Amino acid sequence: MDETIFFNPGDAIATEYDFAAARRSAEIFKVAHASDKGLVVAKDDHGQFAVFYEGGTSTGDGAVPATKYTILAHL
Repeated sequence: MDETIFFNPGDAIATEYDFAAARRSAEIFKVAHASDKGLVVAKDDHGQFAVFYEGGTSTGDGAVPATKYTILAHL
Protein backbone atom coordinates (compact mmCIF):
# COMPACT_ATOMS: atom_id res chain seq x y z
CA MET A 1 0.00 0.00 0.00
CA ASP A 2 1.33 3.41 -0.96
CA GLU A 3 1.70 6.07 1.68
CA THR A 4 0.22 9.30 0.30
CA ILE A 5 0.74 12.58 2.11
CA PHE A 6 0.54 16.32 1.40
CA PHE A 7 3.56 18.63 1.53
CA ASN A 8 4.19 22.24 0.60
CA PRO A 9 6.62 22.02 -2.37
CA GLY A 10 8.47 25.08 -1.02
CA ASP A 11 9.47 23.07 2.06
CA ALA A 12 11.45 20.56 0.00
CA ILE A 13 15.10 20.14 0.94
CA ALA A 14 15.92 18.90 -2.56
CA THR A 15 14.06 18.12 -5.79
CA GLU A 16 15.16 15.88 -8.63
CA TYR A 17 13.69 13.98 -11.57
CA ASP A 18 15.74 10.91 -10.65
CA PHE A 19 15.02 8.82 -7.53
CA ALA A 20 18.66 7.83 -7.01
CA ALA A 21 19.78 11.47 -7.17
CA ALA A 22 17.05 12.54 -4.73
CA ARG A 23 17.99 9.78 -2.29
CA ARG A 24 21.69 10.69 -2.57
CA SER A 25 20.84 14.35 -1.86
CA ALA A 26 18.85 13.28 1.20
CA GLU A 27 21.71 11.15 2.52
CA ILE A 28 24.22 13.97 2.03
CA PHE A 29 21.88 16.46 3.72
CA LYS A 30 21.31 14.10 6.64
CA VAL A 31 25.07 13.75 7.24
CA ALA A 32 25.72 17.50 6.91
CA HIS A 33 22.77 18.63 9.08
CA ALA A 34 22.31 16.68 12.30
CA SER A 35 18.62 16.51 13.20
CA ASP A 36 16.30 14.40 15.29
CA LYS A 37 13.82 14.32 12.41
CA GLY A 38 14.05 11.71 9.68
CA LEU A 39 13.85 12.45 5.99
CA VAL A 40 11.49 11.07 3.35
CA VAL A 41 11.89 10.83 -0.40
CA ALA A 42 8.54 11.33 -2.11
CA LYS A 43 7.22 11.53 -5.66
CA ASP A 44 4.52 13.88 -6.94
CA ASP A 45 2.01 13.27 -9.74
CA HIS A 46 4.36 14.92 -12.27
CA GLY A 47 7.19 12.44 -11.66
CA GLN A 48 9.37 14.80 -9.64
CA PHE A 49 11.05 13.45 -6.51
CA ALA A 50 11.45 15.64 -3.44
CA VAL A 51 13.08 15.29 -0.03
CA PHE A 52 11.22 16.50 3.07
CA TYR A 53 11.61 16.31 6.82
CA GLU A 54 9.48 13.46 8.13
CA GLY A 55 6.48 14.85 9.98
CA GLY A 56 6.62 18.14 8.09
CA THR A 57 3.25 17.62 6.43
CA SER A 58 1.20 20.56 5.22
CA THR A 59 -2.34 21.30 6.33
CA GLY A 60 -3.04 23.28 3.18
CA ASP A 61 -3.56 26.52 5.12
CA GLY A 62 -0.58 28.34 3.58
CA ALA A 63 -0.30 30.62 0.58
CA VAL A 64 1.09 27.78 -1.55
CA PRO A 65 -1.34 24.90 -1.97
CA ALA A 66 -0.23 21.55 -0.61
CA THR A 67 0.78 18.97 -3.21
CA LYS A 68 0.05 15.26 -3.01
CA TYR A 69 3.16 13.08 -2.75
CA THR A 70 3.70 9.34 -2.48
CA ILE A 71 6.42 8.45 0.00
CA LEU A 72 8.98 6.05 -1.46
CA ALA A 73 11.71 5.95 1.20
CA HIS A 74 12.21 6.84 4.85
CA LEU A 75 15.77 7.77 5.85
